[in-house]
Amino acid sequence: MTSRTMAVFRKELIDTLRDGRTIFAIFVFPFLLYPAMLMLLSWIESKNDQEAKLLAVRVGIVGEAEIPGLRDWVAAVPGVTPVTLDRAPERLEDADVDAAFVVPAGVEALIARGDSVKVELLYMDADNRSSAAVLRVRPILDDIERSLTVSWARSLGARAEVAPPFSVERRDISSKTDKGRFFAALLIPYLLVFMVAAGAMQTAVDATTGEKERSTLETLLSTAASRGELVMGKTLAVLATSITGAVTGITGLWLTFNVVARMVPGMEEGSLQITIGADKAVLLFLTLLPVAIFLSAVLIAIGCFARSMREGQTYASYVYMGSVFLGLGSFGQQAPEQRLFFIPILNTALLQREILTDTVNTLHAVTAIGVTTAIAALMLVIAVRLFSNESVLFRT
Repeated sequence: MTSRTMAVFRKELIDTLRDGRTIFAIFVFPFLLYPAMLMLLSWIESKNDQEAKLLAVRVGIVGEAEIPGLRDWVAAVPGVTPVTLDRAPERLEDADVDAAFVVPAGVEALIARGDSVKVELLYMDADNRSSAAVLRVRPILDDIERSLTVSWARSLGARAEVAPPFSVERRDISSKTDKGRFFAALLIPYLLVFMVAAGAMQTAVDATTGEKERSTLETLLSTAASRGELVMGKTLAVLATSITGAVTGITGLWLTFNVVARMVPGMEEGSLQITIGADKAVLLFLTLLPVAIFLSAVLIAIGCFARSMREGQTYASYVYMGSVFLGLGSFGQQAPEQRLFFIPILNTALLQREILTDTVNTLHAVTAIGVTTAIAALMLVIAVRLFSNESVLFRT
C-alpha cells in the first residue's frame, strides 16, 4: 500500500468525519435506536396485556349439554360471558362471540365405542378481542380432556368420578445465556450485513459523485496518485466507515440487552446474556471483511458511473436493499445447502451464524470466503477501470 493511497484514505476519512450526519449515524444512532426500540416494544406489550385483561369477551359453546359443567367453567373465568350456540359459526362475528367451543353431538357414545373425538376452540388470532378471549379460556381445554377421560373410563367399567391428578407440563430450562446465544446467532449476522451496507452507502457516493458535484475530482485526478491508488484510498475510507458502523451497532445491541434491559424497571425479563468471545469476534470480523470490501467497491463503482448525487444515491439504495434482502435470507435456514454459500452476502450471514453456534462446516467456510473474496477483487478491478475511463467518470 503506497503513501499516496494512504493520503487519499486520510483525506476521505477526514471529509467523512466532518459530516455531522455520518458521525451521528455511526457513533450515536446505534446507542439510541436499540434501547428506544426495546423500551417501546416493552411498553406496547405491557399496554396490550393490561387492555386484554380489562376486555369483556363473549365465548360461545356448541353442545354444552354434552359435557356437564362446561358452561360453569366458562362463566367462572373473569370477564368472560358464555353464550349458547346451536351450531358452529362460520364467522365469529356472525354469532356475536369472540371465541367458541365446539363439542360434537353424542360425545359420550362416541368415546364408549372407541371412536375419534375432536373438541375445538375456534378463535381468530388476527383479532385482539378473540386472542384475549382464547388466552383466558384455553385452560378449559384441559378440563374438557379430563372430563372425557373420566367418561371413557366409565364406559370400560371403571368407578371413576374425577380424573386422577396427573399433569403433563413443559418447562423451558434455557438460561439467559442460552437465549442470548440463539438471539445473537439469529440477528447479529443480518445486522452486520445491514450496518455494513448502510455505513458504506453515504461515504461511497460522497467520495465519488459528491466529488464531481463539488468540482474537486479534477484537482484530485491531477495529483501524482494513479487511478488505482485513488480507488484504493477511497475504498479503504468507505471500508473503515462501514466496519466502524457495524462494530458500534453490535455494541449498541449488546448494551441494550445486557445493561439497559436490567436497569429499566419491568424490562428485566427481556434481558439477555449476549456474549461473544474474543475468538468468535475475530472470526466474525475476518468473514465480514471480504463482503465489506465487495460492497465498498460496488458502491465506489456506482459513484463513478452516476451523473449526480441523486442518481448515485438511487443506485446505492438498490444495492442497500439487495444486501438487506440477502441478509434476511439467512433467517429460517436451519440446515443451509452448500449451494447457498455461493451467493454473495447471504453466504457470509450463514457462515457467521455457524460461527456463533459452533457448527462451522469447513466446506461452507471455504466456499463463502473464497467466493466473496473473488467477487470483491473483481469489483475492485471494475471500480478502477471505471475510475480510469473519463468518458464514464465525467459523462453528462
